[in-house]
Amino acid sequence: MRDHPPTPPPASPPAPSTDKAPLLIALPHGATVSGVTTWALRLARALPARGRRVVVALHAPKPGERPLPAPALAGVEVADLSSLPSLEHRGGDLAVFVRAYRDLVRSLRPTGGGPVVLSPNLLGDCYGIAASICALEPESVRVVGWQHLDSPYDAAVLARYEPVIARFVAVSPTLHDQLIAGLPRRAAEIERVPYGVEVPGSPAPRPPLGPRPARLIYTGRIDDDQKRVGALIAMSDELSRMGVDHRLTLLGGGPAEGEIDAACASRPRVRRLAELPPDHVARVLDEHDVFVLASRAEGLSLSLIEAMARGCVPVVARTRSGAAAAVDDGRTGVIVEAPTETDHAGVGRAMALGVRRALEIGIGAMSVAAHAGAGRRFGLWAHADAVDGVLSTASASGPRWWPASLPCAFTGSTPAGSGSVPSGAAERAMELLGSLAGRRVVIHGAGRHTIELASVLATSPAVIVAVTDDDPAKHGRMLLGWPILAPREAATTGATDVVISTWMNHGAVWARRGVYTGQGLRVHAMYPTP
Repeated sequence: MRDHPPTPPPASPPAPSTDKAPLLIALPHGATVSGVTTWALRLARALPARGRRVVVALHAPKPGERPLPAPALAGVEVADLSSLPSLEHRGGDLAVFVRAYRDLVRSLRPTGGGPVVLSPNLLGDCYGIAASICALEPESVRVVGWQHLDSPYDAAVLARYEPVIARFVAVSPTLHDQLIAGLPRRAAEIERVPYGVEVPGSPAPRPPLGPRPARLIYTGRIDDDQKRVGALIAMSDELSRMGVDHRLTLLGGGPAEGEIDAACASRPRVRRLAELPPDHVARVLDEHDVFVLASRAEGLSLSLIEAMARGCVPVVARTRSGAAAAVDDGRTGVIVEAPTETDHAGVGRAMALGVRRALEIGIGAMSVAAHAGAGRRFGLWAHADAVDGVLSTASASGPRWWPASLPCAFTGSTPAGSGSVPSGAAERAMELLGSLAGRRVVIHGAGRHTIELASVLATSPAVIVAVTDDDPAKHGRMLLGWPILAPREAATTGATDVVISTWMNHGAVWARRGVYTGQGLRVHAMYPTP
């Protein structure tokens, strides 16, 4: 996508054009803290100015997660699907969701009979709903598939549902290249459209650092698996040891907030604020100097480019996708090396050194450069123009059918496998567990892969004593009768071995196996490792 000057919004949005296909954006986790949610709500406000109707389908939030404050939805047309059951726990039974979305699509179709553009997001089964509609009424929808994150899961979802996707959108150059490599015959239908944000005319003035501490901030999901927010606590500790006067604000909510709040309680320099509407977030960013992000993986961090737009200098961990696409190291921010397998102490030290480097280079000049860079690359109206073009191209394409020989659902256990579990997984699991007969085993992974192999695990000759998972929100629960623990607690069960139960992420988990080997446990993978 080339850079071009932003198109200012009109004084009052025009009525939706009868020539433009409506856009239905599905958010299966509801309006909770996430970059995808922010992107969807922002787009839903911007596209009507171009004569396109946008409806956001909101499901209920996941258990334990809070929806964004009501003002965050101001100006957005919402379809309330919060009465539906959780899509994550249906095991491939999508009937109730297909009926709801089919009715929505029918209500949105233009009077001339054109299609609705459907944007599924986040979950494979959200795409499964789209595939079901394409199997029943293919002329009614055109599906656009966004790759928001550099993850095997996102890539696998788009590859599985390629037959019904009219256009693909990658949010970074890396993801664009990966999609083309994975789907070479669809290369002409793969677009690169980076996210867009509101960029003010100039960054907020900030007082000189001399007599005051440097003000650092993270905004987004309080998550320790992908976002590594716990490493930011370690960063603050390291900065204190370096003698760098600072304050750290963590703004947001999520599954790790309990652990983070406990850590903040003993650290007067660190605080967590609950999630806020986007306009309030902008004001908080204006009060800070440096934005910190220690993620293991990103697509293109929306929080990062929002911070740059406000003149908040980014210090970010290098990721395969996103970091280098947004930050010019040493000019508009600082990129630090913190590989995915690095522990929190190591990540914290790398981030602290990055913050110190930014302070030494000079926050004032970098703030101006960060703001200018965001304006050139990530303006909201340029983003909306590009998305509007993709939607027009998609709606003008022909209908696409879902193959009758394939199940529509991404989850669910069939002999041919599912989106989460490949064909032959049960046999691999039986062989591996058979080789561990009589030994005490922990299963790593409390997701669909483990659930769909339940019958194999139930008859295992190995003695399964617990399940571990990286997601703190799952700790303390039960799965298939076994307790779910943090990986660092595996040895407390008396286990001798760990079996990695994930297909899409097995390489990443294998790379971080040190959390187990450091406890004296042997680690086994069901699938070939790097």
